[in-house]
Amino acid sequence: MKSIFTILISALFLLVGCTAQQPAQVKKSTLEPQRITPTKVVAKSSTKAVKAKTAKGRAKSVASSRWVVRSGRIHKTFSQSARRAGIPALHLQKLEALFAEQIDFRRDIQKGDRFTVVFQPGREGSLRDGVIMAAELENRGEPIRMIRHVNRYGVARYYRGDGEPLQADFLRSPLKKGRVSSHFTLRRYHPVLKTYRPHRGTDFAARKGTPVMATADGVVQKREYQKGYGKVIFLNHSGGKYTTVYAHLSKFGRGLKPGSRVRQGQLIGYVGSTGMSTGPHLHYEFRERGEYKDAMKVSLPRTRKLTAAERKHFFQATAELRKLLLSHKKDRQLAMAPRSR
Repeated sequence: MKSIFTILISALFLLVGCTAQQPAQVKKSTLEPQRITPTKVVAKSSTKAVKAKTAKGRAKSVASSRWVVRSGRIHKTFSQSARRAGIPALHLQKLEALFAEQIDFRRDIQKGDRFTVVFQPGREGSLRDGVIMAAELENRGEPIRMIRHVNRYGVARYYRGDGEPLQADFLRSPLKKGRVSSHFTLRRYHPVLKTYRPHRGTDFAARKGTPVMATADGVVQKREYQKGYGKVIFLNHSGGKYTTVYAHLSKFGRGLKPGSRVRQGQLIGYVGSTGMSTGPHLHYEFRERGEYKDAMKVSLPRTRKLTAAERKHFFQATAELRKLLLSHKKDRQLAMAPRSR
């Protein structure tokens, strides 16, 4: 009896002990799934890094899509090789004229010379409607560059790689947009006076209020109203060697008076129809040492230099274009380099 009683007591204690251990096991199994292992943290951070890298790459591709690069090697002629490289024929004459200001384009060009042209595409990505932003010609191993730059007055011109202007000191037209309605001639029927007389200037048809800009750096000689010219501005250039005249204005630019200095591209007035005029237009004259010249045909002077401030602005504004030309050149050199075995 005693042994049976002892066995029953032992079994009872064993049953109670097993029941007491079960809650601890349940609690332990409940907490374990909530632990965050180091592997999961790394995976999460690496996903962020991939997303950031993708976004950075996408931003870079969007930024570089502003320009289109065309390049090639000259085999026979520049024009033939440029067409083969995908450069529209419309832009070839301009490229040749700009390069010709730095080298003898017909004599110095050699077979094997390389060229690179950067375009800003026009409508729907068309290069035909685009603008030449920069170009480089490697002539006998020496780079010849030209870069389009818009100065602080909004005037776009082409410059050499060192910042010197390629084109003449004077702009051909004092209007950004406007068509020639009457050319320079020694015999023209005057619509107001009803007689034939010389027309020693160029008329540009434009809407009233169209901005008129100075075609070159200069000093205001006159700012007044005259019977024939209406509201007119006379500018002296190069110490009085050259004079430009802007007539029939509707109003003058602010702050202009005799003795005021103006910069090329600066706003000096607005198109009007004052004086002897039958409708809104700008009458523009170009004089050299007092002699009237045809502003559309005269050989314009090329003596203008950039000031220190203008040169600094040029290099800052064209940094991306110059970097693009340089990187494209390096890529080409790497592609041509012999591979090591």
